Amino acid sequence: MKKQALLIPYNKNIALDNRIVMAPMTRSRATNEENKPTEDLHVPYYKQRASAGLIITEGSQVSKQAVGYVNIPGIYSQEQVEAWSKVTKEVHANGGKIFIQLWHV
Repeated sequence: MKKQALLIPYNKNIALDNRIVMAPMTRSRATNEENKPTEDLHVPYYKQRASAGLIITEGSQVSKQAVGYVNIPGIYSQEQVEAWSKVTKEVHANGGKIFIQLWHV
């Protein structure tokens, strides 16, 4: 049986194991004061989806002034960057690729 195009690797500007892209989904799960991704919710959520060719994260605030919704993770503080780094490391450790969706709402 011939492999479906969706499952064939993509090797243009970025190498992907397949052509499945997980679209960004607003989850409103950064329920901490720092609005950072959490190890108990964000890390396993994205790790479980690492088999997609590419993950695009939920929208992430680029500044305190960029908040449009409650409980959205940010990427403007050192704590937030470190928290997203844990997510990224787990996705990479499981063979995935991940991009962050930057938000200014």
